[in-house]
Amino acid sequence: MYCHLIVYTRIIITTMIIITCLLGDNFVELTQHPLLKALADNAIHASIGALSGIAFTVQFYEKTTHFFGWILIFTCFACSSLIDIDHFIVARSWNLEDATNLSRRPFLHCSTIVVLLLVTYLCTSCLNYFKSSLLLGVLLCAFITHHTRDAIRRGYWFYPWGHTDKLPNLVYIIITILTPYVVSNLHNICRSIVIQQFLSQYIKLNEGYHEKDPKGYRYMQV
Repeated sequence: MYCHLIVYTRIIITTMIIITCLLGDNFVELTQHPLLKALADNAIHASIGALSGIAFTVQFYEKTTHFFGWILIFTCFACSSLIDIDHFIVARSWNLEDATNLSRRPFLHCSTIVVLLLVTYLCTSCLNYFKSSLLLGVLLCAFITHHTRDAIRRGYWFYPWGHTDKLPNLVYIIITILTPYVVSNLHNICRSIVIQQFLSQYIKLNEGYHEKDPKGYRYMQV
């Protein structure tokens, strides 16, 4: 039953992401009014974030409470939308025209943040900080999907190395679909027996672990 739920959810979410990407982006392109265009663009980011949050959270359906699951989904949804607030921060104005006509890309659109989030996410997953790692996982999904959608117009920005080429639409959709599943599978890899055995040996060597000491793994049980 659980496996069927996973399969059906993936099919539904994949379909909804494709529809949101295609129809949403076309609507934004056709919209002429600046305020409506900005609101529609942010709504698409938020919608993709919510769908990615659902796709990620479902992978841990049996390991989390319903309440925490909704927190994860809402976090991904909110973060995907709030990333754009840096436009107003850099512009030092709440005027939409000022915020959308910046001379440089604002700081939350720097994809180096994604690299830092990924490293932190892998570390917390390996050390079994379960809730913290899942929260970082949905933040990672939010940033990747937001930056990927922006990359079809400007490419990724990796400070201090510069910008990549613009992404083709097909690549953007594929990355957006795969992101929550790749991120959730990275968590499972970090919790695999091979990785955990390697870490246990590393901790024994570096933390003076003694076989009879019950506190040896205390920070891995969080």
